[in-house]
Formats: sequence, structure tokens, C-alpha cells
Amino acid sequence: MSIRFILIMLWLSQVFGSNESIRNIETAGDILQISLPVVALGSTYLLDDDEGRSQFWSSYISSISITYFLKLSIDKIRPNGDCCESFPSGHTTAAFSGAMFIQRKYGYKYGIPSLLMSSFVGYSRIQADKHYLEDVVVGAWIGVLGNLIFTDRYKSNSFSFYKYRDNFNFNLSLDLK
Repeated sequence: MSIRFILIMLWLSQVFGSNESIRNIETAGDILQISLPVVALGSTYLLDDDEGRSQFWSSYISSISITYFLKLSIDKIRPNGDCCESFPSGHTTAAFSGAMFIQRKYGYKYGIPSLLMSSFVGYSRIQADKHYLEDVVVGAWIGVLGNLIFTDRYKSNSFSFYKYRDNFNFNLSLDLK
């Protein structure tokens, strides 16, 4: 299923591109910043996960709200000279919010590809001359932190120590799903 997920996301990122490479990168980032949260939310419907859906909305709305509060408060000019609202990157916040939700709820098998795609969104914003590196990094952290606060892990990692009479045993179990 993770290969199918990656292929669908890559296809979506290429469907609406033009012939110019920078425009293609920007368009791919635009599509992914919407697709990642939609896939994250859609997964809660597919898995009939009401609690996860509530956690998604809590993390997403809080992250986007903080981002737009900062955009309006800080009033930073974009690298291309357009007025205002450069800091932090809303595209990156949205992408990382969706990707981090997927990672927290469903593990690294789906989380790593999602986080790589959200990183591409940040790259696309810098490449398109819409944001500085710090705009993207802070936007990403806002999306990540919203999920660290509101989203429960799907399965937790565990480890244990135990000792028998003369032997010491260590057991480490990681579910990387």
C-alpha cells in the first residue's frame, strides 16, 4: 500500500505541471500541500477512526491558526519582493501537518514518504522565491508540533529489561509498521 500511496502522490504532483521546471516544482508543491492533509483526513474515514479525525482537526486547525496569526503579526516581505505574509510558510505548515499526522497515526512505513513529500513542499516554496529558509523551517515545525501535541501514536514502541537468576536479558521491540 505504501508504494501505491507514493505513486498516487507523485502522479498528483505532475498532473498539473507546465513545461518550465521551476513552475513544475512550484505546482507540485502546491498540489502536495493540499494532498497530504487530504490523504491524512481521508485515512480517518477509510479506517473509521473518529478519534483520529478529531485529532487531525485539532492539530491542523491549531497549526494553520498559529501560522496565519504569525503571518499577520510579523509582516515580512517575500524574497520575490511581494508584500507581506512571508513568515512562516503556510504551504509548509499544511504539508507537514498532514504528513506528521500520517507518521504519528500509521508509523514510519507511511510517515517517512509523507515527510519527504512535505519537505519537497518546503523546497518548492524556496525554489519559487516565495519564502526564505527560515519561513519554511518554522512552518514545518508548527505543523510537526501541532501533531506532537494533539495526535496519539497508533502503536507505541516498547522495550523491556528482565533478569533471571544468573542471566541478564534485554529485549527491544520496535514496531516500524
